[in-house]
This record gives sequence, structure tokens and C-alpha cells, in this order.
Amino acid sequence: MHKKLLYTLICVFYLIGCTDETKVQSVSLNPTELTLNIGDTHQIEMLIEPISAIIYNPTSWQSSNPNVAQVDANGNVTAIYAGECIITGKTKHHEDYCHVMVVAPEYKLTFTNGIVFDEGIKHETNQRNLILRLYDNNITVDSTGAMSGNGLFLNINLYAPADSEKLPIGTYKTSDTINDFTILPGALRQEGNSYYATGSYLGQYTDNGLSALFLTEGEIIVENNGNYSIICSFTGAQAETIDATFNGTIDIYDTSQENKITTIEYTEATSEPIEITEEPTLNHIKISLSNNDTIVTFVARTPKSINSLPEGKYYISDNIMAYTLLPNDCYITSKEEKIAITSATLQVKENRYQANFTDINGIKYFIRSKESENIQKQKVKSFVN
Repeated sequence: MHKKLLYTLICVFYLIGCTDETKVQSVSLNPTELTLNIGDTHQIEMLIEPISAIIYNPTSWQSSNPNVAQVDANGNVTAIYAGECIITGKTKHHEDYCHVMVVAPEYKLTFTNGIVFDEGIKHETNQRNLILRLYDNNITVDSTGAMSGNGLFLNINLYAPADSEKLPIGTYKTSDTINDFTILPGALRQEGNSYYATGSYLGQYTDNGLSALFLTEGEIIVENNGNYSIICSFTGAQAETIDATFNGTIDIYDTSQENKITTIEYTEATSEPIEITEEPTLNHIKISLSNNDTIVTFVARTPKSINSLPEGKYYISDNIMAYTLLPNDCYITSKEEKIAITSATLQVKENRYQANFTDINGIKYFIRSKESENIQKQKVKSFVN
């Protein structure tokens, strides 16, 4: 009996002593819960048992949603934007998890400029559709809605009584049902392989296009005591809070009849450098867009260091600066009649041109390549804080 017990103990000690120190028995992460603000970085520790197995077993990391948080090969987690995700740390046969929450940001904004586009009566419900756009001095918006510059803006889709002529005072609230004094929440619309922002959203406009934070709930209060006073309070799709104020005058433009805009499709485009001695600090390039009936001519100011026409947006301005158009050298020629262009926004992208412009008679035009899509629609990307 004693010999049998002794034999059993020897086998147990032998098995314990012969445990393979190169094989992972368990993996655990520390911490397993993590709360970060946007832009924060935190390293998650991976604990491997036995510790001697670390050198024999490669590890890897993965994020369930890199748009919320990303993780590198050393377990460093970087918060990208509001939301939740799971970070997984693993070896070949073992893994553990860390739940990461990125706190939704708060935006407190003061805008200095406002514009309203009257889209006309929505006949199905008999409400007037108004697009209110609030923006700061870093952005320019023309009467067609074309934008240039870099900065933040609020795009708010309002519904007002059909008989209203301006932006009516009152309190507007978000609703999926269209009624007087309601706000259409923001949404993403797909057209083919592209996505576009609709409804109400906080936009970030840059040279690379539009990013949008969709507004899902909230209200605005509109008052007018000589100037408009607007207070906005919204919640975003990822629980962001957006508070904004505006005080000032608001221009209102009738955009209810899109057929008022004449569309021109050019079949030939040329560009050539020209010399303007009055502006020696800049280069100048003459752009001609033509078809069988019409020639549209723009003269662009470009940086002195660049000999070609850079991609980007150009608009007519009396300010002598790069990425603008000369006000007295833009015109449309049709049937031998040369008509001055008074306002324009020209977009240059991938050797193609597109422009919204108005001539001296107040006639609005839109010109694009016959083969190109409308790049005036801004594709939506992830919002950048």
C-alpha cells in the first residue's frame, strides 16, 4: 500500500515537473474595461501564463471597430471617435477582451454668418422647406449654396408654414413627421457607390470635401428683434452634444425652381498661363470651357511657386490671393455675345472643371464636363473632431 502511494506521488511530481513551459496556459488583459476621450491613448497589458511561454508564442491585437478605437502591435489603444468596441489580445489558442468606450464629444459653437435657401412648398404636406446654414468667417457660401474654405457649419433642414416669407420666429423641434416648425433629422443617402448628407447635420468643410455629424434630436429657437438671434441645441447620432448660437442678419435666397439654373456641358477644356503685371506676386491661368455653342472663360490666381493649375476651389474675389478668380476677366460667350460673370465658384479636380456662376444679368449657370459626374455633391466621410 505504501509503495503504491509513493509511486502515485512520484508520477504526480513528474507530470508537474514536465509541464511544457513553452505552451500558453492562459491569457488575460488588464484592464478589461476602458473609458477614453477622443485622441487619448492607453496601453493594455497582456498577461500570459506561464510567463516563460511569452518568447515562444507571438501575440496579436484586434479592434472590433477601428472607427471607434484602434490598437497597435504593442496593445496601445487610440480613441478615434465616440462609440464602443472590443479590443482582443490573443495568442494562437488563447485570447481575452477589453471593452472600450470612447466618450461622445461636446461642441459649443458661435457662428457669425447665416444664410437661408427657400426650397419652396412641399406640396404633399403644404409646408415651406427652408435650409438654414450657419457658418463662421473661415467659410464662404454663395447664393447657389456652393461652399469654399475650411471650417465648421450647421446645416438645418426646417419646415415652416406655407405662407411664411422669411425665416419665421418660433421654436423648431426635430421630427420624422413633417409639420410646421419641425426639423428634419440628418441621414445618409446612398447613390450608387457614393454617400451624401441630407437633412440636418454639423458639417466640417475642408479642401478634401465634407464630413458630417448627423443631428438626431434637438431644437432651435429663432427670434428677430431687428437681427436674428438663434439658439441651437442638438444631440448627434453617437450621443454628441451640439450647442450653437448666432446673432446677425440672414440673407434669404429662392432656390425653389432648379430649372432656373442653365446647365452647360463642355466638351473641350484648355488652360494656359497668362501674365498680369498688376499682380506680380501670383501666377495666372486662363481656363476656357467650350462646346459648339458656348465658351466660358475664367482667369484663376495661383501660387507663384506652382506653374500648373492646382486642384481645389476658386471663387471670384477682389482680394488678390491664390485660389481666387479675377472679377473682370471671367465671362461667357454665346453667339458672339460676351457677357460678364459676376459671381462664380470653380472646382478643379482630376483635370476636370465644374462651376456654378451668375452673369451680369442675374442668370444662373452650372457647367461641367459632359463625361463627368457632379462633383458639387460632396461625398460624406467620417466626422473629424
